[in-house]
Amino acid sequence: MTSTLIIGATGLLGSEMAKASGHNGDRLHVLVRPATAGNEERLRPLKELGAKIHVGDLDDYDSLVRAAGAVDRVISSVHVDSASEMTLVRSVRDAGVSRYVPSAGFGLDFAAAAPGSVPSLDLKRAVFDAIRQADLPYTVIYTNGFFSTWVATLGDLMRFGSSPLPPEEVTLYGDGNVPATFVSEKDIAAVTLRALNDPDALRSEIRIAQNRTTQSEMIDLWRRVSGRSPRIVRQGGAQLETMIETAPWLGLLRAFWIRGETALETTTPEAGTLYPELAFETLESAFMAMASAKGQG
Repeated sequence: MTSTLIIGATGLLGSEMAKASGHNGDRLHVLVRPATAGNEERLRPLKELGAKIHVGDLDDYDSLVRAAGAVDRVISSVHVDSASEMTLVRSVRDAGVSRYVPSAGFGLDFAAAAPGSVPSLDLKRAVFDAIRQADLPYTVIYTNGFFSTWVATLGDLMRFGSSPLPPEEVTLYGDGNVPATFVSEKDIAAVTLRALNDPDALRSEIRIAQNRTTQSEMIDLWRRVSGRSPRIVRQGGAQLETMIETAPWLGLLRAFWIRGETALETTTPEAGTLYPELAFETLESAFMAMASAKGQG
């Protein structure tokens, strides 16, 4: 039986990774921070999956080596802005795992995204460069837009964290007709576990380019499914560029809705083509679930 360590298993993506790994029959291990280790409510879902809990921190090399040394494979779903993954890269190398899925890939395909336009992507590139220089047995999964971030906000990342979601007012970026691609966290986990069991995915990159749609089409679909019509505020590319000057992370909005970088064809193999047996959740089904939840509320 293969053993797999999930780092970030209490987060949205990490929890799906833990469930997929557990259902795959893996011996599931998770690394949690000391503050989380005392929170029984957060740990209960992981314990119900039979997970072995390791306590450590991304800045604590020794704790990472101990946890990684106990397993065959490591999946990292830590936050995009965590430079600490550099320490994890060193730990994974020294522990000698058979496969490593870094969080550096959970986002835009580096072959499509323009360097220097989004600080978080440049940080991811630096991590991936370190992984390749260390000759680690990696598999990188490019996901493009997460449902929980992009679909729940109708493509308006500025609304993330607000309530209610989907929002009653949405900013439409550019002309609203640039395509982007989106995938649920559950499907990201399914692709990841499938790739981990694929010997051909060793030292390779895979992109998920499902649910291709424009922001205008996404908003129209929400209207049809929910019967709700959010107010639309239009923002041109020039206005967005001005905002990016003071808030560089908004370069993600430019990448999605102005440059269309998530929908660009690259030489990176696409998950649906590689693994045709996998079924992907659609935007319509996600919106139906959201509409039902709002109706119950």
